[in-house]
Amino acid sequence: MFFMALQLFASSYLTIDIGFRYIKIIQVKKKKNGDLYVSNYGIGDTPKDCIKNGAIKDKDKVVAEIKKVLSEKKLDSKEAKIVVSGTNIITRIIMMDMMSDGEIDAKMKNEISTYLPINMDEYVVDYKILGVVTEEGTQKKKVFITAVNKKIINSYIEILKDLHLKPISVDIPANSVAKFFQKDIVIKELESSVIKRTPKVVSNTAAVLDFGSETTIINIMKDKIPEFNRVLLVGSSNIDQAIRNELNLLPSEMDKAERYKKMYGLAKYKDQNNELEWQCSEAAKSVIDDILKNVKMNFDFYVNRCAGEPVSKIYIVGGGSQLKGLKGYIEDIFGVPVYQISNVEINGIEFQAGLDRDKVSFLINAIGVAL
Repeated sequence: MFFMALQLFASSYLTIDIGFRYIKIIQVKKKKNGDLYVSNYGIGDTPKDCIKNGAIKDKDKVVAEIKKVLSEKKLDSKEAKIVVSGTNIITRIIMMDMMSDGEIDAKMKNEISTYLPINMDEYVVDYKILGVVTEEGTQKKKVFITAVNKKIINSYIEILKDLHLKPISVDIPANSVAKFFQKDIVIKELESSVIKRTPKVVSNTAAVLDFGSETTIINIMKDKIPEFNRVLLVGSSNIDQAIRNELNLLPSEMDKAERYKKMYGLAKYKDQNNELEWQCSEAAKSVIDDILKNVKMNFDFYVNRCAGEPVSKIYIVGGGSQLKGLKGYIEDIFGVPVYQISNVEINGIEFQAGLDRDKVSFLINAIGVAL
């Protein structure tokens, strides 16, 4: 897609994913057989109020934090790829009459504004033909369109330049996640609840739910090809707020609310001797229920309006995916197996001996953009 290499790059390079709460950086190199080798990584804290919906508000503070992580972790490659995030990324799936790829390209250039509500001068737009589907007896080409504001892209490239890093490429989460999951995912162990469950649907369509601090990103892939992407403006920090409200904590006690969230998660049963656990769990469930309600609506939209197939399995990634009980809770609602990325093995991705693998779910975008 248009998030292509800006120049040829060395065998060793950095990838940077700037989230609302954390900045993730990995140092990688491609092996001769095409496998990816992760030699080291670092996770820093995104300075408060420096990024909003993917837009960089205070570049200097972000650059300073990245420099700190690079120094502490001795990440010394001089070239880098970076992930653009936030709600400024627009994606659409459209159906077009059967025509040659050249005719589609010309039609896109001339009529893209009819598909996306944007000023074409302000956006970089690209598309990918996903395949052919049949609608009411007529064959159509299924096309995935992506648009990103040029100012947003340039602001991320400027960060790399301020770090004295040569920009290799700019990518988006939907694309980087898809590239990660195009690798062979080997389930290391299946919990009994998954083994005993007979999925309601069997298809080659999988969803990846990225539970971030401020957002939850829905990615749907068919045959490992990205077909659908949506960003929900609710994330794990909303759970902190719900717990604070439930317990009538002061605004200054938000750290306590976050600690309770991590401690109690989603309790399945009420412990009569631990009322606090149940209060916190119910507050967390109110937020998770809202997220999953929207996830289901988007799953249905994908099937009914985008000629998609029902989702047969779900992967959960991101910091919020570590919430206790979340995996089983989602399984109970959707009736399909749910996998945490920390419990899988990825063929074609090798980690330096001794690196902590428990943080892999935080690094999906950073690893994906490297591929």
